[in-house]
Amino acid sequence: MKTLILICSILITCTTAAYAETGLEVKEIDQAATNQVIMIGASYLQGWPLKNIGCLPVVNKGVNGETSTQVRARFDADVISAKPAAVLIWGHINDFSNAPMAQELQTRQTAIDNLKQMIESAREAGIIPLVATEITFGMPTDIKSRIMQLIGSIMGKRSYQDYISSNVLAINEWLRDYAEAQEISILEIERLMTNAEGNRKQGYYTEDLSHITEQAYQDLQSFAQPILQKALIEKHGLCN
Repeated sequence: MKTLILICSILITCTTAAYAETGLEVKEIDQAATNQVIMIGASYLQGWPLKNIGCLPVVNKGVNGETSTQVRARFDADVISAKPAAVLIWGHINDFSNAPMAQELQTRQTAIDNLKQMIESAREAGIIPLVATEITFGMPTDIKSRIMQLIGSIMGKRSYQDYISSNVLAINEWLRDYAEAQEISILEIERLMTNAEGNRKQGYYTEDLSHITEQAYQDLQSFAQPILQKALIEKHGLCN
């Protein structure tokens, strides 16, 4: 009888220890998940090799060529279900490169609605939203292109680059106002990469006038780290 009691006691002790260990592992996994920062957007974000913000690991969910509507469609699966501590939302330029110029105002409103919905969804899920302003298109600087731009301007014709950039700037302005009203931290990528004329700075765009150069990403790393650390670590104490 004493032997049976001893065996039962050992089994109970081992089982309790096993459950305790499992609980600890689950807690550690949950804690690691809540400390993640997810970045979501299109190809500009996809190419950004940001691995961490201070102590916070970064998960990149950028997908080449996507519009804000496509990003919004996967927001629940890629962000909400992962339960990160924060999400950085960057990108709306593809909305205009993938839509006719005649639908400009409708496209702009759709992009605004998508950005607002993603921000609100994050907040409802207890996820800290951060937003980034978009960068404008590159403008060719060779003499032939300059002459063509001048002729087009005289004839009242609007260039493709101006169509893209003017809409990017308009949504960025809305985003600033919305972020300020909602007390959301904003990463001003536009102000880093855009010149006084509203075009992307030379050296920051590739030959297609669209994609981002390695130098631009390097400068973005240096520019973004202190801003993001202040927004997440100092403001919200995520590393404490």
